[in-house]
Amino acid sequence: MAKDSPNKSRDLNMKDIKVILPHKRKQTSTPPPSRYSSLSDEILQVTSLSIFLPPSHALDISFNSSVAVAPLHRRRRFKSPFQLFVRYLVFSGEMAPRWKGKDTKSKKDAEAEALKEPMSKIISQLQSSLVQSNASGFLSDNCVHLAVQAEQLDLLDKACFGRPVRNVEKDTYWFQLTLEEAFYLCYSLKCLKINGGADTIPLNDEELWCYFKSKKQAFPFFYKAYSHLRMKNWVVRSGAQYGVDFIVYRHHPARVHSEYGVLVLSHDNDDDLNGRLRVWSDVHCTTRLLGSVAKTLLILYVNKNGHSDESPLCLENHAIEERTISRWSPEQCRERSM
Repeated sequence: MAKDSPNKSRDLNMKDIKVILPHKRKQTSTPPPSRYSSLSDEILQVTSLSIFLPPSHALDISFNSSVAVAPLHRRRRFKSPFQLFVRYLVFSGEMAPRWKGKDTKSKKDAEAEALKEPMSKIISQLQSSLVQSNASGFLSDNCVHLAVQAEQLDLLDKACFGRPVRNVEKDTYWFQLTLEEAFYLCYSLKCLKINGGADTIPLNDEELWCYFKSKKQAFPFFYKAYSHLRMKNWVVRSGAQYGVDFIVYRHHPARVHSEYGVLVLSHDNDDDLNGRLRVWSDVHCTTRLLGSVAKTLLILYVNKNGHSDESPLCLENHAIEERTISRWSPEQCRERSM
């Protein structure tokens, strides 16, 4: 059962999925329709929620905003509070994007520019440009190098693929792509060919897949997570500086701050991935670090569903499960008078 909140809120009844309401907030029998999210077949829609998960999997919940409860006929019963958290809690209010700028006007301008030129449009332009130029890169150890012209240089920068490297040729610009970025352009967008070397013929999808796996054992999991986010038009960059696998942005990093730090885990017995977040101290350190830079921990569980990963065709059978974990702050549960 959920622990009693210090602000004398009502207790959480796991039997009929009632919720704790904030102190001194009048309860309404029927929440306004606008409080419901568009997602279907879920139990709770919560405007703002703080969660603390101690090692025993007990559940402390406090709300600092209003709460909506799904209709009675849609409620379900759960075996434990932990099961309620990891499978059925849905945040109806997403974290608001933090646009960059010195003042309110510049932040609004950054938002307006992003709405004017959405990431999906930029990706489509990049795809078309690379196809028309018959672009090709070549393998270089743990990355792919790509030579482009000025127009593609601008599109690659806007779409946040790779990073530019030193240029020694006139009117030719070199970009360095990660394995996930290169395979996404080659396999998912079909707009890039990749050679085994500077003077060799292009490799097919199967050959590239085997090469990338030889360089990075967990590549199938990381690529599935990367493509999952990219297909939703998130900008995905390396999260090494924050101790996570990826950092995701709503638009170009020059216009908006990143919102999530992503860890890729597996439902299968993969020691390289599942060695993380096995103890509470790992969860606490990760959420505290990300919380200090205004980011939320997003965990992507990759489930192979019993299929092998010997071919890129296996990606169609792999499933992604998304989970967010937020750090619990004791100050949010204390009475103001104390």
